[in-house]
Amino acid sequence: MEIFGGLATSYETVLNVATLAQDRYWKRWAYENAGVKPGERVLDIGSGTCLLEDKLDRVGCSMVGVDLTEEMIRIGLSKRISSVEGLVQGDAESLPFPDGTFDAVVSCYVPKYVDIARFASESSRVLKEGGRVALYDFVRPRGPYSPFLKLYIGGVLPAVGRFLEFAKSEAATTFKNLPCIIDQTRWDESIAEAFEREGVQRRTLRTLSHGAVGAYFGAKTRVALR
Repeated sequence: MEIFGGLATSYETVLNVATLAQDRYWKRWAYENAGVKPGERVLDIGSGTCLLEDKLDRVGCSMVGVDLTEEMIRIGLSKRISSVEGLVQGDAESLPFPDGTFDAVVSCYVPKYVDIARFASESSRVLKEGGRVALYDFVRPRGPYSPFLKLYIGGVLPAVGRFLEFAKSEAATTFKNLPCIIDQTRWDESIAEAFEREGVQRRTLRTLSHGAVGAYFGAKTRVALR
């Protein structure tokens, strides 16, 4: 995807700036709700440069990451994180893993880019029965803080993008495109139902940081009815 083109080397800086340093708290929400335990196998869909793997390294689980971008994977591998079993280039809508492979699936910033039904189907397929899924992504701002969030998304991010474009930074495309992508996304309105059809029961669906992102947590209670 164009938005990721050339972003890998500056990804972590861009993420910190674009989220006003909130991403670390959202990742904590994801791995705490996933309830990852020592010895479990965890799939990170959209693993990027392995920021989540870095945080989970001390837990003693085995992490597998899948990402679209080869350069992201290369940077993740260069960190030599002991818990990382492997990093694979692949698509969230067609995961290259057998059924029932993982105890937990986590994902950050993927839902707004994918077909939610296919994403839910593939995520639940690779989960063991009783496995958990925890994810988050940007959503259209709602609630009392939405005017401030809309101003930041629709005003500040594009302005940063124009400055970065002038400075010939590879991150410019990300800042310029994100507002439109966030405004068009409706993933949080359909994800609970999509996972329910696949045998994953919702435990939590909420927003974090006053509505900046949506967060979903569920547990696989049965085999999907196909």
